[in-house]
Amino acid sequence: MILQHEIPQGGKLYFSKSAKLKRNIERSASEVFYNNGFEEILTPSFSFLQHQQLFSDREILRLSSENNQQISLRYDNTIDTIRIITKRLMRSTGAKKWFYIQPVFSYPSNEIHQIGAECLEKESFNLLLEISTQLFKIWGIQPHIQLSNTNIMQLCSQELNLNPTEILNTQVDHLLKNPLLAQLLKIQTPQDLQNFIQEKAPAFLKNELQKLLESAKSIKYDNIIISIIQDVPVNYYCDITFRAFLQNITLMLGGNYTIHNTPSCGFGIYTDNVLIILHNKENHG
Repeated sequence: MILQHEIPQGGKLYFSKSAKLKRNIERSASEVFYNNGFEEILTPSFSFLQHQQLFSDREILRLSSENNQQISLRYDNTIDTIRIITKRLMRSTGAKKWFYIQPVFSYPSNEIHQIGAECLEKESFNLLLEISTQLFKIWGIQPHIQLSNTNIMQLCSQELNLNPTEILNTQVDHLLKNPLLAQLLKIQTPQDLQNFIQEKAPAFLKNELQKLLESAKSIKYDNIIISIIQDVPVNYYCDITFRAFLQNITLMLGGNYTIHNTPSCGFGIYTDNVLIILHNKENHG
């Protein structure tokens, strides 16, 4: 029996105070993006299934079009945004910095609202970091920002003749038995990273460690965590990645990536999780 007031599990309902707060969050974000030279894009909610090949079919909501073509509800904003810009819009607009405010959908009935930015040039990575801290400051929250470099894990796995998955799935006490991994695990702050580069870093890691340090130093922010042994937050991210979290709630994921042979960078902010933090803050003073 389905009651009149029920909505599908994973669906979102905003009303009164929560609707107003969500609109304020989105409005302030759009102002920051426009002030930094971004253009807005809203992609279709439906996509051809072949354009979602990077993801497991089990998580994608699939259906057939009137021509019996396989289509899906938009599962990922980044892939559709980059595909549409590079294939349809680049020649006519020339713009390389874009933002969107729209949801994605996953099986069985999950609706996830996001505020995101994509830059079709890797040089904008530090700008994205700065914009993310601006937004959190406007919203009155100060999450931890965790910075990683996926190349470091790859280089370590080659040097130690270990699979990256094997390293990630190994218990910390076993990793500490390896001298190099033990030293990398102890790096938690930009200052720790700088000291390691100057005093102990092996030659094969220095360039990638330095890239990570430069990204950390590019933003004026106190709550920065350096995480060397870290899984890739999104499967197409590479190189420098970042994550913002508070109270064990992920608020943002970002990083460098290459899609359709276009080196780019971007991030996605989970609007619903920001609302949770703001509601918790209000309820607890």
